[in-house]
Amino acid sequence: MSNQYDDQKGKDESSDKVKSLLSGISKRGTKKKETAIYGVYDNRKASIFTKLNDFFIDNTGVSLKEKAYFFHLMAVMIDAGIPMLQTLKVLANKTENLRFQRILNTLSYSTSSGASLSDSMARFPDVFTDAELGVIKAGEAAGNLNKMLFKLSEQTEKSHALQVKLITAATYPMIVLLVLLGVATAMMIWIVPTLINLLEEGGLSQDQFPTATKILIGISGFIGSYWWLVAIVVLVIYLLYKVYRGTEVGKFQSDYFKLRIPVVGSLMRKVLVLRFISLLGILVESGLPVLKTLQIIGGSINSAPYRVKIWEVIKKVQAGEKISTNLEDAPFLFPETVTQMLNIAEGTAAIGSISQKIADHYDREIDNSLKRLTSLFEPLMILFVGIVVALLALAILMPIFDLTKLV
Repeated sequence: MSNQYDDQKGKDESSDKVKSLLSGISKRGTKKKETAIYGVYDNRKASIFTKLNDFFIDNTGVSLKEKAYFFHLMAVMIDAGIPMLQTLKVLANKTENLRFQRILNTLSYSTSSGASLSDSMARFPDVFTDAELGVIKAGEAAGNLNKMLFKLSEQTEKSHALQVKLITAATYPMIVLLVLLGVATAMMIWIVPTLINLLEEGGLSQDQFPTATKILIGISGFIGSYWWLVAIVVLVIYLLYKVYRGTEVGKFQSDYFKLRIPVVGSLMRKVLVLRFISLLGILVESGLPVLKTLQIIGGSINSAPYRVKIWEVIKKVQAGEKISTNLEDAPFLFPETVTQMLNIAEGTAAIGSISQKIADHYDREIDNSLKRLTSLFEPLMILFVGIVVALLALAILMPIFDLTKLV
């Protein structure tokens, strides 16, 4: 009996400990957080740590993936009949991005005060684009906000997928170049000076070094003695480029140069055409007038040649001309297939559906172009790295062979 009593007592104590742990975990999950609302939240009397934390939160970005998820969940909840205010509160508690959480709390507060969702979102132009605001405003006016949010979610997901593809394609060559630059710099700073001392101690003078080794020594000596000058020159060139690009002509010429880069420029043009066509389709389908749609697209395209051309088209459309007719004189920017299909779309009043078909086609084209670009870059990068390594190896090994002969 005594053993049974002790066992039962041990189980009860163990059970009490488990319950205590569970209670602690539950309290952690239910800990109330302070709701920060922009325009209401005041941290002027807060500690320096709170102010620093707020600064970092307020300067955090909101990714396309987070926005696509937000638009989709919002569409699902509104479609299910959940009120807008409750939807925003639920989504604010669901997101892990503290900046986005504050934005959604602010949207909830604004809409509860009588403001529309689009007007509340317009307070955050760094998060919500003009195109997204246009779609939501049109959905509010037509009473089909849930349908417009579904379309916006789909479009944002496609933009995110394209962004991931472009980043993935650029990652490999960038990593290879950075590693190669780091290794070459380390050799210039540490290995080459050590090699010179070794060769001179072995009886070879610098006049006896091969030409490649002399060049390598010269570069190493210059970097070691004048690294600060190299840093200043690089910084000055960068600042001059920023100033030049800040001008209207500089922005146009630098963007045009990018579009003319072999292989890469073609891919950039396809991406910009895809963005133009996608926005045209979704904005027209949302019920916005064509002129307003073009104005939103003109402000959303981040390429000066395309932006200038779109604003030229806007002036012609205001005079009653067709979009496709005014894009035909710029085949470098808008290929003939795009203008012809747009011409058919304008003739049949089906700009939205046909634009979506063109966008799907260009999405596949970009995917194929990225695959070709990746398959082209890999052997080129291997060849480039091999040549650089071979030259460095020869420049280092040739004098060592001469020293061996001398010995």
